[in-house]
Amino acid sequence: MIVIFNGPPGTGKDECCLFLEKKGFGHLSFKKLLLQETCKYFGVGIDWFMSGYDDRSKKEASSSYLQGFSRREAMIYVSECIIKPKYGKDFFGKEVSNKIEKGKDYCFSDGGFKEELEPIINKVGTNDISLVQLTREGCDFSSDSRRYLNGTLVNEYIIKKETPIIKSHILPDNFSIRIYRIHNNGNVKDLHGTIEKICRQEKENTGKQA
Repeated sequence: MIVIFNGPPGTGKDECCLFLEKKGFGHLSFKKLLLQETCKYFGVGIDWFMSGYDDRSKKEASSSYLQGFSRREAMIYVSECIIKPKYGKDFFGKEVSNKIEKGKDYCFSDGGFKEELEPIINKVGTNDISLVQLTREGCDFSSDSRRYLNGTLVNEYIIKKETPIIKSHILPDNFSIRIYRIHNNGNVKDLHGTIEKICRQEKENTGKQA
């Protein structure tokens, strides 16, 4: 089973993966490789970079160590101007797909580019992949280059209240993958319980397709 979480910053993607890690899932990330490449390009330590990246007040602040870029801008620059022009838009997806081992469960905390999803589909097919879209009040993609991925909506879970999705934040490409949507406006316990429901349903779906 491969579960890819897809949503704007602050919607709970990392929390979902931390929960599934405790259930035995391997946690993979497209962004981790980009972080490493960004630190290598600018010659800074990963600990220094992450100490500011995890602090939202520092993440958007420019730094002389990053040639005047903020941490977020530095990552975008390395991704769009260095890595992708040289190795292709699917570079990060291909690299991460190579880490997938047959028979193991994985979760991804940062889906949002079709070029990263396609190599995963090519590696394992669509039957074992599900995508969980997360929404949360006050969170959108306006400060992020990722977007909601499109597929077949299987179920929608509203925790406390619904958060409308901005249509322009949904990619037009439609993939043959199952999608679950969580309106994450409750507490962590509510979120964990919803993830468990989705995993149970996914096991039933994959069992029927086997």
